[in-house]
Amino acid sequence: MTDTRRRVKVYTLNEDRQWDDRGTGHVSSGYVERLKGTSLLVRAESDGSLLLESKINPNTAYQKQQDTLIVWSEAENYDLALSFQEKAGCDEIWEKICQVAAPFLCVCLSGICCFPMR
Repeated sequence: MTDTRRRVKVYTLNEDRQWDDRGTGHVSSGYVERLKGTSLLVRAESDGSLLLESKINPNTAYQKQQDTLIVWSEAENYDLALSFQEKAGCDEIWEKICQVAAPFLCVCLSGICCFPMR
């Protein structure tokens, strides 16, 4: 049986302000030497290819919306979203983001949003 807890869809916001589906996969977090930091990694469920490699950055405003969605901006005009199949997986990754990006620089209000305190 496949673990669905961390199953996600990756979305990017296009120039028309519409969300484009970039694929479905499984998200994990881990240290990426090339990026010199803890990162979110999403591997496609179809072929294992890398759909997303995103360093968790303390200067980024991550938002947890509803129970199964995490959104953030990587760069100007490049917004990303992870839509989780299950709340438990979203909670797990959200906790990792807050551990890395937010221990002293961030306020997590009711588990909804995480804002840099700069």
